Amino acid sequence: MIDFLDKHLETAIELVHNFDKTKEKKWEAKDYLNELYVQLGHVYNVLYGDPYVNEKNRKIDNLGDELSDVLLQLINLADILNIDMYEMKMMQEEDYQDVSGLPILMGQLSEIIMEMSNCRFKKERVGYRTSHDFAKERIFKLFIITYNIAMKHDLDMIKEFGDMVEDANGFLNRFEPKKAEYIDIYDEKERYLGYSEKKKAHELGLFHKVIGCLILSKDKIYFQLKNPKHNGVHEKEYLEITAGGHLMSGETLKGGVREIEEETGLNVLFEDLTFLEKRICDKRIKENYIIKEFQYFYYLDIHHFSLLNFKNYDKEEIVSFVELKINDVIRLLNGKRKRIKGKKLREEKEVETIVTLDDFDPDFLEEGLYHVLLSKIKSKRVNTKKKLRGLKGSIRKASIIRRKDFIRNGLCISVMASEEQENYIVNVAIGHKEGLLEKVFQNYNAAMKYFECLISYVENTAGSEIITDCYEEKHGK
Repeated sequence: MIDFLDKHLETAIELVHNFDKTKEKKWEAKDYLNELYVQLGHVYNVLYGDPYVNEKNRKIDNLGDELSDVLLQLINLADILNIDMYEMKMMQEEDYQDVSGLPILMGQLSEIIMEMSNCRFKKERVGYRTSHDFAKERIFKLFIITYNIAMKHDLDMIKEFGDMVEDANGFLNRFEPKKAEYIDIYDEKERYLGYSEKKKAHELGLFHKVIGCLILSKDKIYFQLKNPKHNGVHEKEYLEITAGGHLMSGETLKGGVREIEEETGLNVLFEDLTFLEKRICDKRIKENYIIKEFQYFYYLDIHHFSLLNFKNYDKEEIVSFVELKINDVIRLLNGKRKRIKGKKLREEKEVETIVTLDDFDPDFLEEGLYHVLLSKIKSKRVNTKKKLRGLKGSIRKASIIRRKDFIRNGLCISVMASEEQENYIVNVAIGHKEGLLEKVFQNYNAAMKYFECLISYVENTAGSEIITDCYEEKHGK
């Protein structure tokens, strides 16, 4: 065994680190412990293969390779736990080779690693100075049994391990992340069940979560023109909600802004979205395409915006974007108009276009989605205007040069740069609190620089933090 360590110890640690590129997150000791369980399962599969429990269409029959994987994970765990594998020299004469000892030792190792990771209550290990000593002996015994099993089957583990490393490096050289997208799956009560490939989820009709967002600016609303080749559901281009899509496995609604950013090319903060409603969709679109979704809809109100702001959008999924007047869309939906005028993005230019109901995704129209969302947006905007009206009344009279308004967590926040006599004033007002933060500059460029810093700060900070930070800044705390 010592000869084995001399030959492969450093190689093993390097190989495990090289496999980091195949992982979606950084692994901890608990993750490597789970991987060790996987590899031990493969060893049992080779030794005691049973068709009843074997995984279909997966051949596992190379004992030397599977034992090498176990040794690899044990060496790596020792490295993570700062255990010197050469201390195993004092135990190398032990000839225990009963495979039944492996699950017992694995249970003990799992327990102590959970305790050391603060995932389980701690207990005293009689006969051991520390938990580290107990974990070290479990790893050494697991290594010895594994190595002795190889000897029992006349395997040269130095050669077997070398072959495994060569195969693994070949795999890493060919490795490319899978293009298949995985989404989390739920039951009808939205209780988490696991994950599935997105395509399979729609084929089988499995519940999952999606996020949708309408982008507005003053009296305008924006729709995306979906590329029918993207998912093959429809045969023609249809207008759909501005942006949205599936939450990937492990992703929260807050993380779902990724989908909005990818489709629109815009930088979006979840805190700037206003929630509209949650819907449950359960319908069959095609023979092999079933929609069972928990749909979460939001809107994003941007003060200064146009079609030209859609620059780095997903051109494979989206053909273009269309700008329409909100009231015109409502009249079209209510049957008071047969067609409405709007603008369409074409080669980074705005061109005039005509829109009818036939241009919208018929599934969304059938569900009355836009009726509901636009009604709720109208109601929420009325409430927002009332708040902003109170805010405007609190601002002292001055010649405003620049201004940007935000609604954050129900708070009306305004960042302003104004000119008064020979001075330039940069002001942050929240609600009816005039001058929550105010600075006076004699130089225009300095004032504008500070104004831009405040805009960036407000865009990336929660409302409650802004109040606290402005107060401390104003009072020099």
